[in-house]
Amino acid sequence: MSPEPASTPLYLVTGAPGAGKTTLLPELVRLGQGIVVMDQDELLEDRALLGVPIAVPEAAPIWPAYNRMWDRIIHIVRRAGHPVILLCPTPSPEDVIAGADPDGSVHWVLLDCADDLRESRLQARGWSAEWIEDALIDAAQARELLSTVITTDDEDTEKIARRVLAWVEAEIRNLP
Repeated sequence: MSPEPASTPLYLVTGAPGAGKTTLLPELVRLGQGIVVMDQDELLEDRALLGVPIAVPEAAPIWPAYNRMWDRIIHIVRRAGHPVILLCPTPSPEDVIAGADPDGSVHWVLLDCADDLRESRLQARGWSAEWIEDALIDAAQARELLSTVITTDDEDTEKIARRVLAWVEAEIRNLP
């Protein structure tokens, strides 16, 4: 059995609901050329995992367990030496500050859009006014946490995916 790689990068593409993460997934997979691309919502069916609601505000108490499950999934892929792009919800300040990862370097980028566009995207999904307000608050907090931002206002998913992949390539070039 060979030892696990010492430094496999992880690229966290985050954003509040409505930023376009899930919409971007197919283009990132298509254009990623060997980079493993996953979306934290991929395992969910009707906002639930094995019948347990996850993607609803009321599920907040179980989100840490869901995140730990994703940490394990990512570790399995990264130990094979593959860089991973994970599309994930907005992090807590503690997540960004912690940043240290025994599996290698972690890099964050924020997908963001104008608040009025986010609101219309979420209304089209049938979200309640309360959930939309929570998403707008998440977006504001994420803007304060992360300085690297890719906007999704233009809605051209291929163009946005190419910007994300260019960011990943730049981060790879800057690795020690």
